[in-house]
Amino acid sequence: MDKKNTIKITVDKSHLFTLGEKIYRESIEFVRELVNNAYDADATEVRVNVSAKRITVMDNGSGMNERGLTQFFVIGSEEKKLRKVSPRFGRKRIGQFGIGKFSALALADQFVVESVKGKFKYEVIFDRQDWQQSDNWELPIRKEKATALDQEGTQMMLNRLTKSVSIAEIEKYLRQSVPLRAKKFAVYLNNSRITAKTVAGKIIPIKINTIYGSVEGQVVVALNARDVNEPGLECRVKEVFIKRDLFGLERKYHQGINRIAGYVNVNFLPLISARSDFIIDSPEYKLFRQLMSAELEAVLKDIKKQKDTKNLHKITKELQATMKQIREALMLNPDFVPQGRSITRLKKAGKKKISAASAVITPPMKKQEAADEKADDSQPDKNKQSEDKKLEKIDVKPLALKRIRIKKLGISCGIVSLGETGPEVMSQGNAIYINQDHALYQRFYKKRDQLTLHLLRLLTQEIVLMKKLRITAPEAFAWQSKLLTDAMGGK
Repeated sequence: MDKKNTIKITVDKSHLFTLGEKIYRESIEFVRELVNNAYDADATEVRVNVSAKRITVMDNGSGMNERGLTQFFVIGSEEKKLRKVSPRFGRKRIGQFGIGKFSALALADQFVVESVKGKFKYEVIFDRQDWQQSDNWELPIRKEKATALDQEGTQMMLNRLTKSVSIAEIEKYLRQSVPLRAKKFAVYLNNSRITAKTVAGKIIPIKINTIYGSVEGQVVVALNARDVNEPGLECRVKEVFIKRDLFGLERKYHQGINRIAGYVNVNFLPLISARSDFIIDSPEYKLFRQLMSAELEAVLKDIKKQKDTKNLHKITKELQATMKQIREALMLNPDFVPQGRSITRLKKAGKKKISAASAVITPPMKKQEAADEKADDSQPDKNKQSEDKKLEKIDVKPLALKRIRIKKLGISCGIVSLGETGPEVMSQGNAIYINQDHALYQRFYKKRDQLTLHLLRLLTQEIVLMKKLRITAPEAFAWQSKLLTDAMGGK
């Protein structure tokens, strides 16, 4: 048998730095990794201090001995996968790939680890230039007895920074990517504690058990959309932020989407190697997305329902006030009230009963008006058939409806949805319908005074047309102007 030859696979040290920089989106994410390592080591406090020449991350965790430091510098160590829970607090360990050490040296020329565990203190100095120039892949470690002043824990130092560091950017990464909501865990940046951002609003808890594991978190419907910098749920794995998502619902819902905040923690979701996204074609992620889409859609439907109810209250109140103004104007101008043949035509055309709250006025009718009404009842309306054909039937339920009843005639006004291309206003029998989808209505909706004037203009216009008298356009305009002026209190 022929002797097998072998070749040695080697990796240039410089590639490790390149790989570290590519896997980590920003070099300062290494700071995040150090904080998460402290969480895994059962630390209750982590202090990050940043200056122009140095970054220090110090924790009071369990510390590392020689074996622990060896594991720390192993790339892709299985240690945290084998021991998934921390010994003291039972925390689910976050874990990383370990490339961050090389990413750190893209930010600084030197990386120093000091750790106290038990009776000993350990130090490892990782100098970029010395390590790259040496053929040796090993790092020197110094061990000495700990003093009474040395407390158990670990201190990491990035010395001789080669890039400027933004404290605001570090705070952003820490706020997003470390378990700030965890119990007995506090993180400080330059002596100021960093806390998870809270948004005032309605909280909807999420607790779903699946075949893969649990989905836990909360949806927050902000009281004020301005409190939400970027809408969506923070999707986390082991309390570490991965991405923010609205699960495609931003394409379906526009109302309320900018008020959605909150987070969800899902430990079973598989991640891509850069840990910046999920493996979206995995069965775990597909199930998670389906569940969260359903949860969020229920929330958005509720927001829409509440918004519609609020709109209805506003519309009803506005319409009631407007009809009151019309009533007062008609009391001042009884000649403008539809009567005689108009009353009969409208009564017959509007036989369909409309239930509504009524604002009732009953001004005294003149003798001649009563006679006209009586005479009209005994005569057939020759124009009725042709006029009825002109009326376009509206078969929609008004969002809000109010009525003015004058003797035997009730003039009703309803706010309806006739579509953006529908008419601005139209009448059917003695009912006036105002289209809330029309561009002018939408423009004036949030401006109370303009909306009131808009409603008054349309109502007075239709009431004048109800007269069906042979009057010229200038006369009709004058009638409407008089009615509109009186409705506005002479303004």
